[in-house]
Amino acid sequence: MPSQLARLLEAHEIILRAAHEGAQAADEAGDDGTNDLLVSDIIRTNEPQVWFLAEHLAATDLLPPK
Repeated sequence: MPSQLARLLEAHEIILRAAHEGAQAADEAGDDGTNDLLVSDIIRTNEPQVWFLAEHLAATDLLPPK
């Protein structure tokens, strides 16, 4: 089970990296609608999930120590 959670954490981190890059590109292009969509619907939704999963896995050997 912890290995499945570690893979889920990795997937959320991949999504967040892509969303941050997309939000930055949209901001630079002046596309406020896309930037807002990425920040409010993707980033703000996935960041708490990453935190929760990372905290849950912190006591296992699957994550490096903080």
